[in-house]
Amino acid sequence: GDGAGGAQASAPAAAAEPIAVRLAKADAKKGEAAAKQCLSCHKLEKGGANGQGPALYGVVGKDAGKAAGFAYSPAVAGLGKKWDFELLDAFLANPKTAVPGNKMTFAGISRPDTRADLIAFLNGLSDSPLPLPK
Repeated sequence: GDGAGGAQASAPAAAAEPIAVRLAKADAKKGEAAAKQCLSCHKLEKGGANGQGPALYGVVGKDAGKAAGFAYSPAVAGLGKKWDFELLDAFLANPKTAVPGNKMTFAGISRPDTRADLIAFLNGLSDSPLPLPK
C-alpha cells in the first residue's frame, strides 16, 4: 500500500516556514558554503564581472534584471520586481516555476533552511545589507 510514506515525501515542501522565520535563525557561514555551487556561473565579489549569470554582489533588494551589461531573458528583464527575501527564496527553490522562461540552468535548492542560509550570506554581500524581515 502507499501508507504514510507517500504523504511524508511531499510534506517538507508544504511545511517550509516563512522566509522571515528561517532568516532569523539562518547561518551566513553555512550560506557561504552553499554559495560554492553558484560560483560556476556567478561572481560574488564587489565589482565582480558578469559570468554566465549576472554578478551577485548587492543582489538582495536590487531590481531584478538590471545588472549592467548582462543579457537577461525577457522573463527576468521584464519582471518588474525587486530581489527581496521572498522572491529569492522562491527563485532559489525552483527557478523554472518562480520565473518561467528564465535562462538559469540550476534546478534549485530543495532544503528551506539551506536557502535561508544562502540568502543571509548573499544579503551580507552588500555595502548596505537589508534588515532582516520581522
